[in-house]
Amino acid sequence: MKSLRLRVALWFAASVAAVMVVFVGVTFLHLRHELRIEKWERTQERNADWALHGSYSESEVADIVGELWSLSLLYATPVLLLAMAAGYVVARRAFRPVEEMNRQLQGIGARNLGARVDVTRADHEIRAIGENINGLLVRLETSFQQLSDFSAQVAHELRTPLTLMRLQIEEAAGRIEPTLAESMQEELKRLSDYVDQCLLLATAEQGRLQTQPAPLDLREVVGDVVEAYALLAREEHRSIDWAASEATAHADPRYLRQLLHVVLSNALRHGEGTIVVRVRTEAGSAICQVLNRVRSGPAATSAGNGIGLRLARALATALAVELTAGPTAEGQFAASLRLRSPGR
Repeated sequence: MKSLRLRVALWFAASVAAVMVVFVGVTFLHLRHELRIEKWERTQERNADWALHGSYSESEVADIVGELWSLSLLYATPVLLLAMAAGYVVARRAFRPVEEMNRQLQGIGARNLGARVDVTRADHEIRAIGENINGLLVRLETSFQQLSDFSAQVAHELRTPLTLMRLQIEEAAGRIEPTLAESMQEELKRLSDYVDQCLLLATAEQGRLQTQPAPLDLREVVGDVVEAYALLAREEHRSIDWAASEATAHADPRYLRQLLHVVLSNALRHGEGTIVVRVRTEAGSAICQVLNRVRSGPAATSAGNGIGLRLARALATALAVELTAGPTAEGQFAASLRLRSPGR
């Protein structure tokens, strides 16, 4: 598809060509008509009474108008090329505010919905589009803020009754069938974890997560988290293949552990077989990679609600960690965290 600038340049050149064709055509017809009816008269100084009258022949008329066409075709090509170049330059200058507005819009996301596009130096038409876009951003920001506040409030309101229910079941453990009590505790714990994740997600996506980055030993942090998850994996008859080399990073250890919890929980919930965890240093960055086979069967597609990956991305953004997650060519699911090293 041709760019708009190129189409404007072609249109400009076509307009110039049309004007030239009309001008040369009219000139050709008028000149040919005049030459055919033109009568010339020539006199001599020595014999002023003598006058020679005549007119142009058809061959002379054809030669004259043919010369006109040849000259027209000779200068038409460079004129059209210059017209196309001028049209392209004019179109490029005219669309520069649009490019600037697109560049500004690409930098606006969920974390900076308060940003606005600035096209104050553009023409009236472009400024009108920019003002409408800014109005749309205001409405989106208001709706997003109201939705986030509502989600955070709902999650906060659910925490207390869930905690009370868990305590009541613990106190009534002697009067409830043990299997039923254990099942209710597991469900309540799952709901409590989900509520905590929603609260953390709302805080992170609103940019209100207060991080305190500091130098840390990534091998030690990941090792602590892996040690806890090795017990959970064993209950599901799975294992964690864990290996690490020395790697230091600069991040908030508290929220980094939260991020690792999300990634390993996702591997346990949606994967099968051995979970491979590796920590290494690569190109001046500390890398933590988690690999596992994707669980097959209908449960693989129905399990989960997508909040885990969304929370992981929100935490990674808050921690300035580069997170990549997706299937590999070998049919596994890989989640990779790239952390900057101290001093970089």
